[in-house]
Amino acid sequence: MFAMLKQRNFALLFAGNAVSRIGSAFYNFAIGWYILTITASPLAMGLYIAVGVLVELIISPIAGVFIDRLNKVRILYITDFIRGIAVLIGAMFIFLLDVEIGLLAVLYGVTIILGINNAFFFPATQALLPEIVDDERLNRANAFFSLINSVQAIIGVLLAGILYAILGIEWIFVINALTFIVSGISEMFIEAPENGVERDTTMAPNFKGDLIDGFRYIRDKTGLLAFMLCALMLNFAAAPLFANALPYVYNLVLGREAIDLSIANVTFSVGMLIGGLVIGALGTKVIVKRAIRQGLAMTATMMYIMGLLLYLVTSERIVYGLFVGLLLPTLFILAFSQIWLNVPFNTGILRAVDANKRGRVLSILNTISAALMPLSFALGGVVLEFIGLPFMVISVFIISFIPLLIMLFGKQVTLLLEQM
Repeated sequence: MFAMLKQRNFALLFAGNAVSRIGSAFYNFAIGWYILTITASPLAMGLYIAVGVLVELIISPIAGVFIDRLNKVRILYITDFIRGIAVLIGAMFIFLLDVEIGLLAVLYGVTIILGINNAFFFPATQALLPEIVDDERLNRANAFFSLINSVQAIIGVLLAGILYAILGIEWIFVINALTFIVSGISEMFIEAPENGVERDTTMAPNFKGDLIDGFRYIRDKTGLLAFMLCALMLNFAAAPLFANALPYVYNLVLGREAIDLSIANVTFSVGMLIGGLVIGALGTKVIVKRAIRQGLAMTATMMYIMGLLLYLVTSERIVYGLFVGLLLPTLFILAFSQIWLNVPFNTGILRAVDANKRGRVLSILNTISAALMPLSFALGGVVLEFIGLPFMVISVFIISFIPLLIMLFGKQVTLLLEQM
């Protein structure tokens, strides 16, 4: 698998992503913990996360059309430079401000700018991959990115727990800004062949038609829309467990330090790392249909167990030591199963979608799968603030169960998986 790094363009794309993702990993972890600390409000943290995701979702379908028309490499380094400058300016204001309202305003401003640029950056990265990697190595390339993302998350979250305690939130901003800038410099040297894809560079006349064409493509692809709508409901159900409930339990209920939560996040990342290694080593031996179903079943099972453990420890039915001893293996298996699900599915989609439509289709798919997540994060904060964790755990099971059955056994979804 590591032979992929001998390909210059892939190595440059990887290097740029590696640096910026490490910075983003400890930045995102530290921001959530920081907001909980200064506000003591799960709702405030939930709303902050929701704003960034909402902005990205709104911009993403529009960005997809531009990605298909413009140079993807240029999109990558320009958005990295913008993100770096925005975070650096945010750091300057945080150094100068000491009022909670002013600090929150800066954080919201930065997350809006990041959300806009993320909407361009991530689909452009996905759409660029088949242009610099041949089809036979595409599954290994996807697995390699999952593997490296896990390593980056491990390093990033460990750094977050340490740097937050030593340096504070201001210097975490500075370091993250520098990682974006270094990433952009690396990406400037990528040379991506167009593989015969003709691009229409006139932006305005066909913009609306291109966007509608992307939606029609997804609608007409057997089982794809049904699969993504079910994924939407699963993400809606599961997102608050990770983004809201886990930090809430560690910080406000158990009174633990940031490093304790970082250990849980690192365990999850190690599971992703091992999953990426396994599926990358298997390569083309992985049967897409079977892997997706296995990954779905195991992901749902571990998600339900995680919710139960959070309830048990908050209700003092199990002690902290037992909670951690059970939670960490659950997170590991959950992460492994997500990789077992996502890598084959992403590879199948990249192969199935026409090259000149990848940008808009991938952007729309990302939007569909995450469309309700801002609402999910906000509602997660409301539930924890005013109702309680038990209601959240029960809701996760109720909301996710029927979509899970459709994804596992639905006729249209089965036909889609057989085509991959």
